Amino acid sequence: MDTEAQDGAKAVSEGCLLAEVSEGPPAQWSVPEVCAWLGARCGDGDLVQLAAEHGVSGRALLRMTEGILRRMGVAPRSRRRELLRELLGLRLQQELEELLSIVGE
Repeated sequence: MDTEAQDGAKAVSEGCLLAEVSEGPPAQWSVPEVCAWLGARCGDGDLVQLAAEHGVSGRALLRMTEGILRRMGVAPRSRRRELLRELLGLRLQQELEELLSIVGE
């Protein structure tokens, strides 16, 4: 990554520290909101930094797989598995909210 890109990622990750997790649907989260969620759920600054560097939006977060996490540099495997469990819960929460909104209409 070149210096300009690193500076941009650093600025985003610093902004992530100030962001709050949105009340909106996870698929619509911005990169700072994703970083805030990762920081709150996983308490890991490395994951926040990686998400900022890779520009992970809410939509991208929901589509994460073990292979994507591995290519991003998330190691060891147990850490990827833990994050995938958290993501599964987030996906289920979003699906439930969507179903409830359909039923409520």
